Amino acid sequence: MNSKTIMFIVLSLVFGAIAVFLAQNWLKSNTPMNHAGQTTTVVTLSSLVPMGTIIDRKHMVLTTVPEDIAPKGSVTKFEDAEGKVVNQKLYSGEILRHEKLTTKGEGSTLASLIQHNMRAVTIRVNDVVGVAGFLLPGNRVDVINLYKEGNYKTDIVLSNVKILAIDQQASNDENKPMLVRAVTLELSMDQAEQLLVAKGRGSLQLALRNPNDDAQVEVASLNQDSKLQEKVLMTKAIQLEEVTPSSTPLEKVVFVQSNTKAKVLVLKGMNEQEIKVNN
Repeated sequence: MNSKTIMFIVLSLVFGAIAVFLAQNWLKSNTPMNHAGQTTTVVTLSSLVPMGTIIDRKHMVLTTVPEDIAPKGSVTKFEDAEGKVVNQKLYSGEILRHEKLTTKGEGSTLASLIQHNMRAVTIRVNDVVGVAGFLLPGNRVDVINLYKEGNYKTDIVLSNVKILAIDQQASNDENKPMLVRAVTLELSMDQAEQLLVAKGRGSLQLALRNPNDDAQVEVASLNQDSKLQEKVLMTKAIQLEEVTPSSTPLEKVVFVQSNTKAKVLVLKGMNEQEIKVNN
């Protein structure tokens, strides 16, 4: 065995040892370490829970997870969630968070799902207005008003509004088309007024939105014309009250009658003229 062969073998052993050393260091640095005190207990879902469901003990299990993967606002005790209403669909194994729960109030479960300062307004639909039964609770729609002023015209009266319920269901787990007779929308008071005015003016049509579509749509103001007329009338009234002294004074005739005599007062600007009337 010559010297070159011996040197080649030695170098191979050295490089092999270095490679093993570097690989061990890399594995140690990339392997998560479970140290005591770095885990926490959170509440997770034992099964799929539809929106509008009142959370019960059977829906929840306690699960130990690393602290760094537990989301902020996680529910850690059964008592913090039991009896509350789920405001969106929850899936099996999901960590339960307070923001997905709503305190159940008096009345129906649907009332607890309505956001602050919003109202639930129901409109009657058919298979066409209801988008052939593809509307589901939680979907968002635009509302189009069809009316006739000489020719048929359309206005978008509401945009990107949330569907709270279809018929008397606040959730639909089957995710299949279902023909319904009524749809309940979540609206502000101004939006509710717009909807009722549009309903009295003509027919309504719902346009289903993609859940990822937040595009702004220009909405027609049904009360714009009437408000403009009120503004014009108010301006004219103010102008009449602000008549200058140089303007022609208004003339007013007043008939005054007492027990003894009657007279007529002619008021012209700031001047007064009395005309006696014989009985």
